[in-house]
Amino acid sequence: MAEQFIHKLKTDDDFKRLIPPLKEKERVQLEESIIRDGCREPICIWNGTILDGHNRYEICTRNQIPFYIKRIFLRNREEAIVWICANQLGRRNITEETRRYLIGKRYETEKILGAHNAVSANRYTRKEIRTDHSPEPFGITTRQTKERLGEEYHISHHTVSYYGQYSRALDILWRVVPEFTQKILSGEVKISHRNIVGISKFSEQDIMQLRQLTFNDIGTINKYVNMSSFLPKKSIQQTPSIMPVGSIKDMPSYDPDAEISSLTFTIPSWISSINRACTADLYNITDDARSKLQKELIELKKAIDTMFAALRR
Repeated sequence: MAEQFIHKLKTDDDFKRLIPPLKEKERVQLEESIIRDGCREPICIWNGTILDGHNRYEICTRNQIPFYIKRIFLRNREEAIVWICANQLGRRNITEETRRYLIGKRYETEKILGAHNAVSANRYTRKEIRTDHSPEPFGITTRQTKERLGEEYHISHHTVSYYGQYSRALDILWRVVPEFTQKILSGEVKISHRNIVGISKFSEQDIMQLRQLTFNDIGTINKYVNMSSFLPKKSIQQTPSIMPVGSIKDMPSYDPDAEISSLTFTIPSWISSINRACTADLYNITDDARSKLQKELIELKKAIDTMFAALRR
């Protein structure tokens, strides 16, 4: 049940970017409607943080217009992300790019929840997000999650995986060039799935350079772009048409454990650094340092959860 609310609510950048921004005309119309008729829809919150209604909240607080809230009961941040994705996917005015991203983001997040609830039965209901206090674990296997979401959104489970890859790539780009990513999701710049995934594998410097080239070239806006023509030459792997004599026997044998072994070797140093930092005087650190560390720890936790989910495949 909605209740009137007058205190300041919190916003979360990760939550907010899952919600497509309004166009200027839409925003003006919404503000005129709220000023004329009041805020008729409640603002949905979890733990005091807005899940849905960012624009209504901003308009109401700026114009001192009363509004109502609806509390959504969820157990953790991942369930909050799933709730937002499902809620936004129920709307008709989202672009196809945004639809793919949200389905992929929901899939990737539910894989994490499945890893967390591996010992629980899959009793997650389709087509709604539970908002009561009853336990509602998510699918415990990647395949079950793909099949359930595929059925819900009328796509194959292979397409669900495809969208998951798409969302992971866009999340990487978002950290480096958020304004460029917004243009992709809005449909203003059209780039193929393959090129988006390819770009996400570049260094931050190359991604920044690519963004500048794309924005400076008028011909790339509102058109499908062949991104390979804009890539820094050092980023393009040149494959010789003829293998040099003797190169096959000189090539090192393929080691499927190489990446994992390297990561396993590196992690203890991270743990050691974190343990040392815990012994420091954290009470007196600046707010800026505290905020930056919290942000990076959240990203680290996401990466760890994703790795756990991947290892369960």
